[in-house]
Amino acid sequence: MSNILKSTFPIDTFKQLTLTSQDGTVISYQSIGQGPSLILIHGALNDSLDLSKLAQELSDSFTVHMINRRGRGMSGPQGSEYSINKECEDIQALQKVTGTNYVFGHSYGGLVALETARTFQSFTKIALYEPGVSIGSLPTDWGWLVQYEKAMNKKDFREAFTRFVRGAGHSPLTRMPNWYAKLILRMVIRGDHWIKIKELLQANLYEHLEVKRLADTYNNYQIINANVLIVSGEKSPETVHQMIRILSRTIPKTQTLMLPKLHHLSPCNDHNPIEVARHIKQYFLR
Repeated sequence: MSNILKSTFPIDTFKQLTLTSQDGTVISYQSIGQGPSLILIHGALNDSLDLSKLAQELSDSFTVHMINRRGRGMSGPQGSEYSINKECEDIQALQKVTGTNYVFGHSYGGLVALETARTFQSFTKIALYEPGVSIGSLPTDWGWLVQYEKAMNKKDFREAFTRFVRGAGHSPLTRMPNWYAKLILRMVIRGDHWIKIKELLQANLYEHLEVKRLADTYNNYQIINANVLIVSGEKSPETVHQMIRILSRTIPKTQTLMLPKLHHLSPCNDHNPIEVARHIKQYFLR
């Protein structure tokens, strides 16, 4: 479980709360703001505080609830029987406690939002930023995931992280030799940033095994009855835009939006959360 709770924003502006999920796991979340309730679901290798600036930007119009997914902050571990179904149960528990009709998910958090919406049909509006959906019909080389798992078994965390960054396809390092990418990442990702990533690498592995498992199931999203907005960054790879085009044809009430100059991490602190928040706010207030 990650114990890093650092943020560039005053933590006392957020209410620190917990709930108990269906399987007895304690799930922590932070709330801020006033107005209709909105749940934010962070991505892989992140915790709730990575969306704290996004939450603050939305808090003048919404009561924002940032969930710490399993394995982060004060939330319990993923557990030996982890699957994305557990994440869906956690979101559903938070939805019941807060009475929330709106949800935003980034990356893997977007996949969790879609799976929750498909399973429980409990949201009226959903906003996704580059959801972590793998489309079986699109060419995908999952060899990196095998190498990632091997590196984790050897406790070679730098190698595991490099395999993830190159394999996930959201970085220019994808086109570079593994040894060179590993060197660059070692120089750039250091200190507390690296400590946080290292603590989340095992959880990230299990989460991406779920992404792979669900690769041929996206047609299940045809039954989602909520209004859905799927946002992407102009600088993200073409495979991401292809995935979004397929999802927009699959989910009945979907609209898409591409934001100039943005990329996969734009909702997170130190990137472009203010720009993302502006469009998310407009969507939910309509």
